[in-house]
Amino acid sequence: MLKKIGFMFMIGFSVLFVADSNAQLTINGAQLFIESGASVTVQGDITSNTDILGTGKIILKGTAIQSINMNNFTIPNLEMDNVSNATLTGNVKIGNNLLFTNGSIILGSNDIVMASAATITTPGSSKFVVTNLTGKLVKASVGNTAFTYPVGNTALTYNPVTITNNGTVDSIAVRCLANANKTGLTGTSFTKEVVDASWDISESVAGGSNLSLTASWNGTDELPGFNRNKAGISYYITAPVLNVGWDLLNSQTAVATGTGPYSYTRTGITELGAFAIGTRPVLSPLLVTPKIFLQGNYNTATDRMTDALRTLNLIPATEPYTSITTYTHSGSGGGETPDIASIIGSTAPAGDDAIVDWVFVQLHDGAGTVISTRAALLQRDGDIVDTDGSSAVNMAGNAIGNYFISVRHRNHLGIRTAATFALTKTSTTPYNFTDNITKAYNNGVSVNPAMPTLEAGVFGMYGGNANSDASVRVSGSISISDYQRVLNTLGGTSILSPVYSPSDINMDGTVRVSGSVSISDYQKILSFLNSLSIVSQHM
Repeated sequence: MLKKIGFMFMIGFSVLFVADSNAQLTINGAQLFIESGASVTVQGDITSNTDILGTGKIILKGTAIQSINMNNFTIPNLEMDNVSNATLTGNVKIGNNLLFTNGSIILGSNDIVMASAATITTPGSSKFVVTNLTGKLVKASVGNTAFTYPVGNTALTYNPVTITNNGTVDSIAVRCLANANKTGLTGTSFTKEVVDASWDISESVAGGSNLSLTASWNGTDELPGFNRNKAGISYYITAPVLNVGWDLLNSQTAVATGTGPYSYTRTGITELGAFAIGTRPVLSPLLVTPKIFLQGNYNTATDRMTDALRTLNLIPATEPYTSITTYTHSGSGGGETPDIASIIGSTAPAGDDAIVDWVFVQLHDGAGTVISTRAALLQRDGDIVDTDGSSAVNMAGNAIGNYFISVRHRNHLGIRTAATFALTKTSTTPYNFTDNITKAYNNGVSVNPAMPTLEAGVFGMYGGNANSDASVRVSGSISISDYQRVLNTLGGTSILSPVYSPSDINMDGTVRVSGSVSISDYQKILSFLNSLSIVSQHM
């Protein structure tokens, strides 16, 4: 039994090193030469302070976990054939081939470096390189021939990436992280709408690369809300300041390929770092903070809206607009849910920031065309916030630029900004519709102003739009009359409660037509019309 090699030892046949209490393959002070066709089967650990020579093969075939410490020296050919896996305790270079038969190699804080012409053979979902800490799988001289990095963060999660470099040939290193994080390689992990993995990809010489990247995952890697019919690979930009954040645009999303595992491909990559797969969380952010008041539940005594729908636990857990035919989501909009369910319920704190209802925010290009939507939450003081109940509205998947913003509500008439204004990724831009009637676009056609006056110097969105169209009126058929829509909702009864309905004009959780203006939804519509036969939307 050969345990320690301190001289030149040439092997031209198969040799087995058995792992007993002392049986480790240690090469110290000399060299091991393995001729072509020969192999050294090791059932213990391997330690070397020099290159292993020749074109033969080392086979890891222990019955317990094995360790490899090549101290950054080369093994010409290595076969991994141990279901108990192996760990690196030092860097290793592979000169010709790394063959996976059984088990995985766990890197820890060490690297496997594949030589320029080296290959990796027959990796799979139970046999690959585990990048559980800072160690990476490195391939020297990556060029226009595709190279697959068979990596995963644990021995149970396989997330390989394939890279082709159409730019300057360079060494490319990859490690797979356990999660997709809000700030790239670090930060809080996303909990929904992404693949629960990400990749740290780096190059030896900065600049000059032009990568095509294909990343793969399994259905079990998908977090709640992930939509493989509309996602993509996103890169986390670290500079310049205005562009910091994930960069995926709506125009870059697509249907995933495969039937499990699934994959996406992204081309033209010139900057390396953190990459993730997902929908809204890893789309390029575009932030805005509109402020509006709804006429239906505005209270002049408090200069705030009431939040009866919240206190009655009537606000739906998923945005309501997808199910309303007059609302069409685009971009990344649709299916929004609160980050924390309780923020829309009776147990949430009362006050100015209490949630009133869902609203429908639209992003328009310079020609006025809607290019993206987002269902967001409305607070009592008029602030529109994202699904976490406090942050700026993220019109994700759109580039920095000048846009119109419009706000719609299921039983109010929509309003749009009078002009375009600049939106960015890193800080929000506020827009207060409530303090000046000129803040809302006026089409110059409708007889009514773009917004009603709620009290002196305070403006809002016209209420009474029970049928969710572009006007408020009481006369006419059920298809156009909001009064008829209220009657139809009641279905012959005098009162319907508790209910979440566009026919609940004053948003108190009850639909009724009789009674005073404070409780009757019909009387509310009449008061909003203020002797006009019709009030129309300026959009």
